[in-house]
Amino acid sequence: MHAHHDPAHDRAHDRAHDRAQPETFDVHGMLLFGDDPLYFSHLPMFHVPAHRFQVLMEVGFRDDVREAVCKVEGLRTFVPDPFDILELDPDGGPMRTSVRGTVFRGHFERGGVPVAEDVTARIERVLFFRRLDPAARHDDEAPLSYLCFGRAGGLHLAHEITARPDFDQVLAVRLVRGTVRHEPGVTGEPPADFERPVPVTFGRVDTPRRRLVAGDTAEGDFDLGVSRTGEHGFHAQVEVVDEIYMETGDLSM
Repeated sequence: MHAHHDPAHDRAHDRAHDRAQPETFDVHGMLLFGDDPLYFSHLPMFHVPAHRFQVLMEVGFRDDVREAVCKVEGLRTFVPDPFDILELDPDGGPMRTSVRGTVFRGHFERGGVPVAEDVTARIERVLFFRRLDPAARHDDEAPLSYLCFGRAGGLHLAHEITARPDFDQVLAVRLVRGTVRHEPGVTGEPPADFERPVPVTFGRVDTPRRRLVAGDTAEGDFDLGVSRTGEHGFHAQVEVVDEIYMETGDLSM
């Protein structure tokens, strides 16, 4: 004798399961970029509570997966199995060390093609984690601001997302040799690596129209923070090699 199947009971069970998960539990799509190392940038959205986060991390794959990923030209994205994004917060206690999912050529929601399915990405380091405030309003007169990170020969700028309407952008860049100024009249070689993201501002307003684009060369003010001896930083010319990703719709009003 078979028990009677009640679809209403299934729907109630599904709703109860959904309620048991925190609002930050979801499928958190990632931009996948770089070569050595590889990086994820969470694709944020102000209008969805689970996605009100800007997160940058260094990741690794099994050798054969990495080889396949690095052969993909153009835009790459990664769709992980659902997880709680707060598990990536370095200040939130025990951290997630890996995510499992699918690598896509192109944007996974806009015609992307799977190139590596059911693969594990190791989370080597979370470089940046910030919760976005949906009530804040963007200051169009603020200076154009990015986060610089990466290693010599593979530097990146990620636009610093502050308040809506805003834009999500990742660039491949290099510092122009001989343009680093630590103080007036002094020049030097660019730093070799940016293991932690360094804030950089440019002499433009922070709007999509005034963003940096491929081929631009602009002087940036690099903020290395404050120590016991005072504020530290430098100025340098930044050359934009490529615009890897640019999105405004997901961060609009």
